[in-house]
Amino acid sequence: MQTKLKSIRNFCLATLLTVPMAGAAMAEDIPYSFERGFPANAETIKAARDATVLRRAIEAYKYFYPTVATEAVIQQFAPFGARPNEIGIIMPQDPEQQFSVANQDTPYVISVFDLKESGPMVIEVPEGPYIGLLDDHNMEWFGDMGTIGSGKGKGEKNVLVPPGYKGEIPDGYTPHYSKTWKSVMAMRVVVQTGNYDEAVALARKLKVYPLGNSSEKSKYEIVDVKGKPAPLPMLSWEKSMDYWQQLHAVVDYETIQNDRRFNMGLLDAIGMRKGEPFEPDERMQTLLTKAAVMGWSEMNVNFFANPRPERLIWKDRHWEFIPLMGPLDPSTKDFGTSSYRDLSWNDHYFFMAWGTSAGIGRREPGNGSLYFYTPRDATGAYLDGAKNYKLSVPGPVPAKLFWSVTVYDSETRTIIDTDQGRGAVRTMFENPKANADGSFDVYFGPQAPKGKENQWVKTIPGKGWFTFLRMYGPQEPIFDDSYVLPDIRPIE
Repeated sequence: MQTKLKSIRNFCLATLLTVPMAGAAMAEDIPYSFERGFPANAETIKAARDATVLRRAIEAYKYFYPTVATEAVIQQFAPFGARPNEIGIIMPQDPEQQFSVANQDTPYVISVFDLKESGPMVIEVPEGPYIGLLDDHNMEWFGDMGTIGSGKGKGEKNVLVPPGYKGEIPDGYTPHYSKTWKSVMAMRVVVQTGNYDEAVALARKLKVYPLGNSSEKSKYEIVDVKGKPAPLPMLSWEKSMDYWQQLHAVVDYETIQNDRRFNMGLLDAIGMRKGEPFEPDERMQTLLTKAAVMGWSEMNVNFFANPRPERLIWKDRHWEFIPLMGPLDPSTKDFGTSSYRDLSWNDHYFFMAWGTSAGIGRREPGNGSLYFYTPRDATGAYLDGAKNYKLSVPGPVPAKLFWSVTVYDSETRTIIDTDQGRGAVRTMFENPKANADGSFDVYFGPQAPKGKENQWVKTIPGKGWFTFLRMYGPQEPIFDDSYVLPDIRPIE
């Protein structure tokens, strides 16, 4: 017993002796000095104040990233004549139309709404292969349409309801309540023949008009931007002061939401307030630019080097789920649980994608789509645009509708842009030829393997890339682990 007590006493003494040493080592890394409990000098005061601004700015950057990304989409197509409530666009999502991790399988209609100007707006979706979502200015989902909407593909009338609206919604209309004045509709036109002109004709059957004024049905227009470069503004904003200036413009225009009071407090800490000028001095601009670069960097690492084991679809492969932990919660309309918002999950998704819906990435058999993502080859190395690779997709592929493999530039998170004119191999377009065992080979690299040009995506030396494999109408073998996707392998 005496020996045991002596051992315990010696352990406790050793522990007490090491605490001050650890504290002293840690104190060397903290640039603060205090005397009698007060800041000891001007350097301490400046360092603490700068640290507070920087820390709050970094978290504000990440939290409001989807807001600024939505503003970028709102502005992106204005040069082509797009106008809120009046004119939308349709695009094939070729590489020159930069859109975050867009698929290159189905054309998209993008329409912007400003309910402060118009009041409630009606979107009539006819019967047909339409799949649409509604996101507000913060990229918060507030409605689905078409085959995933109230009409289930048989046609419907949707009403976008402004914040605080007290009027009646007529019978026969499905209301969707926006928390912000501005919102965006993204509508896929799923023409299984792959005929783009057919998709454009179907898109132009959509009707948009103010509630109670159906006489304006014929006035809504859709502009075709096929073949026209449409740079994504977010790419020039995201690591500069432009990010904060764009965010201030949104804050100044938009509604005040009580559930964002804490996050608005982060903006207050950097001098950004609704209804007031945002004029940061040189010191603040330096800190905010640094915060933008650091915030972007943290989101990049979270996406390309995420540590969560649940991200992996198969534990011995490098394929990951998108979204990271599954679809968003339809009750909270964000990523997380009923108890908390999962900030890592949010950062992961919003860094690479635009558009949220409760149907995106749903992990169950059905008519939706499932996304597999990887930035790595079979060795665990990041994919290199100077090297050649092969992906063998086992057959039969458990996709009831169609499937595709799409390549993205790791710097822009948009479809890789080369003189090939496409960044994907798709069963609807390239129609890759099956091997004798039913599998399909997809190739990547600067040069096409001889005779495999139709099953190859060109990559760019000096650039990194990542890929999504999409399965439309995913089937049971994906979910019962009887279907396993091999890693991408380097080849000579």
